[in-house]
Amino acid sequence: MTDLTALLDQFVPTPIACDAAALTDDVRAALPHVVAAMRGIDAIFHRQVGPQVVALFEQLADQDPSSPLARAVKHFNGPYNKLAGHATFIDGVEPAAAGKALYPDDMPEAEFDAWIADHPEDKEAFLSPYTVIARRKDGGLAAVPYTTWFAEELATVAAELNRASELVEHGGLKAFLASRAKALLGDYPLRDSDADWVRLTDAPLEVVIGPFEVYEDGLKGLKAFYEGMLFRVDFEAGARLQQIEDSLTELAKEIPVPAGSRPALGGMAPMVVAEEIIATGDGYSGILASAFNLPNDPWVRGEVGWKQVMIKNVMQAKFDNCTRRIAQQVLTADQAELAGFEAYFFFVLLHEVTHGLGPAFRADGRSCNEACGKYYTPIEEAKADAGSLVLMIRKNGTCGVPEIPLDNIAASYLAGLYRSARFGLHEAHGKANVVQYSWFRRQGVLVPSGDGDKMMMKPEGMPAAASALLDELCRLEAEGTEEELKSFLDDYGTVPSEFEAAIAGLGDIPIDIIPQYQV
Repeated sequence: MTDLTALLDQFVPTPIACDAAALTDDVRAALPHVVAAMRGIDAIFHRQVGPQVVALFEQLADQDPSSPLARAVKHFNGPYNKLAGHATFIDGVEPAAAGKALYPDDMPEAEFDAWIADHPEDKEAFLSPYTVIARRKDGGLAAVPYTTWFAEELATVAAELNRASELVEHGGLKAFLASRAKALLGDYPLRDSDADWVRLTDAPLEVVIGPFEVYEDGLKGLKAFYEGMLFRVDFEAGARLQQIEDSLTELAKEIPVPAGSRPALGGMAPMVVAEEIIATGDGYSGILASAFNLPNDPWVRGEVGWKQVMIKNVMQAKFDNCTRRIAQQVLTADQAELAGFEAYFFFVLLHEVTHGLGPAFRADGRSCNEACGKYYTPIEEAKADAGSLVLMIRKNGTCGVPEIPLDNIAASYLAGLYRSARFGLHEAHGKANVVQYSWFRRQGVLVPSGDGDKMMMKPEGMPAAASALLDELCRLEAEGTEEELKSFLDDYGTVPSEFEAAIAGLGDIPIDIIPQYQV
């Protein structure tokens, strides 16, 4: 068995403060029900990952929650360590399948593709993010809607959302909680519910609950995993980002849309600054998000828009406990002093903005996600980072982007690159970090210091190098063949030994936080 104490020591327990007193009495009364709904998402997520996870949580239910085993399983929301390629840290637990429990155990990827080719009438259902692929009694394959497969668990979640809706007085939030409950049960289109969420911009809570990200699907990169995230909205902090929101069209001009591709600019991109109250399911499985951009449905993004949520209390905790210390160890002394929270905050913000810009549909009408398949996520994550750099540099002091010196941008970016690379160099986000490291290294922008002990960015080379990287990533999304996508990731995504050694040398600095919620 893995040394669980050593594993947990990589994370620092950190209180996640949230000013619940700022909420009205009715919302505070509804909170326990929303939190219960969030916790109900865990049961669905466990089933999605695999029956061995469900069994493990049942075994641990009556054990000491303070034991290293219980704490590790709780933190990773299962027995798999994302930082180690989803390897299990418990003896006797089988490795997770590439497609987790959302495809038959005995189904090779080629069978999935062949079935669609031979049964074109099944294509839409098989490619849907919201179906489980099951083995039929006759040996064939079938796509079963999530609403059927997880009906019992979803009924529990929906009941809690309905109870919360009955208590809330805010009209928009009351309606959304009720309609989201219906959507989770399949009684209201999930797509329409996602659009309702984007349009809801004045509610005191952000309630994110349902199937969203596909990162855990290592087989086809198609199936969405359930997560729950609950936030208190900080309207005062969010108001300061209004100029960026109003400048979205101007910002979009800086992100290439090549080869006849189309963007998904739907007209709305509200920016929310919030304090996290709780995260569950895929939203809490080892590494907490600092920000996110949802929904992922290309239709909603194209017809309505998307919402960007900056999780300020989590971001501040990560910066104080991890990024600042990494800067002091990895960067030259002068650059380490330039790494600051403001540059970090806006880099993350513009990363989320860039997710909504650039190619979304190819010239042939397919979404870039579908066309790129399992290669899409690392390419898209690298694109969002490169796009954020480009926007920070080109729009510095305009369009709501604060005036931050290029030296500060460079230092904060590099410290953040090392921090996020520690989440696992071989998973999607980690591979995106390796791509950036390799690109800037080969461009001569990322170089060793004079004594070779530290690394530094050459700020003067960043504008051209970041622009070139963004151009190539957008091109790959818009027209790259499977061979091109694989070749690019094999080349730039192969971990340089010096980078791997540098990451390994950060062992005395926490990788991330273990959130201590107040609920």
